Amino acid sequence: MCRRNNQSGFALILVMWVMVLLITLGTEFALSMKTEVHTTRNFKEDAEAYYLARAGIQLASAEILPDSRFHSWTGEKGFLFGPSGKKGDDQIQPNPRQPAKPGESEETLEALEPPERTEIPLSKGLIEYSISDENGKININKATREVLSKALAANGMDPGSERDAIVDSILDWIDPDDRHRANGAESDYYRGLSPSYSAKNGPMDSLEELLKVKGMTPELFYGSEEYDPEEPGGEANAPGLARVFTVQAVSQFNPNTAERAALEIMYPENQVDEILEKKEERGWYNESTSTHFKIVATGTFEYSPTRRTIVALVEKQKKDDKPVLLTRYWNDNYIRR
Repeated sequence: MCRRNNQSGFALILVMWVMVLLITLGTEFALSMKTEVHTTRNFKEDAEAYYLARAGIQLASAEILPDSRFHSWTGEKGFLFGPSGKKGDDQIQPNPRQPAKPGESEETLEALEPPERTEIPLSKGLIEYSISDENGKININKATREVLSKALAANGMDPGSERDAIVDSILDWIDPDDRHRANGAESDYYRGLSPSYSAKNGPMDSLEELLKVKGMTPELFYGSEEYDPEEPGGEANAPGLARVFTVQAVSQFNPNTAERAALEIMYPENQVDEILEKKEERGWYNESTSTHFKIVATGTFEYSPTRRTIVALVEKQKKDDKPVLLTRYWNDNYIRR
């Protein structure tokens, strides 16, 4: 009898262990399947958010492609396009975004009302995009000594050997030879640093190269953390060189889209005030157009944290008398900070 009870007890323990094992395996399987479902859903939503962002790039491109009398930017409405047609036309060509006005003069020329660029519904997601340009900045590779000095002054740097050293060093970094200017630096200086490197001796491909130039600091490059673009520049409100310059080969400066800091470098003070007053009054200053546009497009889901952002820089050119957009920069893994 005792032996039979021992066998029964052993069988019961064995069955219990088997049940525990099965429950453990079942729980693990359920958790694994739940993880797989979440991973698959996240992958699906990430892919859909990416193509929503791609759609935002296309919407922005559709705004950029038509001919415009001018390009401008205001804090209230964002990037603005003038009606189509060239300066001096007796009749402005039709534009689907705004009816043509015969005999329209510069005094009556109005910017087109921008379309909705945020929370645009598409399928189960939302699209938002913004447009800016690089023509409101100064080409660093073509900047003169005077322009560089003014840019440093706008960031609160007083005249003196320190400012001269940075100006000369930037010019030495860009020029093709190894002969340094009076206060500049060439490869012999940079090879003595740790880690060592050589001067570029050519046009900058990225504005961040400025951080390698002798005398440059992150504060001077990025500017004030709470920079106000509507206030004059200075030590307390420094725009940073990153907001003033570009490495894109812009052939013309557009005062309609430039921030105050860039305007103060390019124009005398009385003209800066005139430009800002006209922009405040009607949204644009003159019939300047841009060629290099920056697009930031984001795809999101209404009930999901998944989002993808694409940053593209496109150049507008004419090919066989038709406008085309050439992609100069593309980042489809952009992370907003």
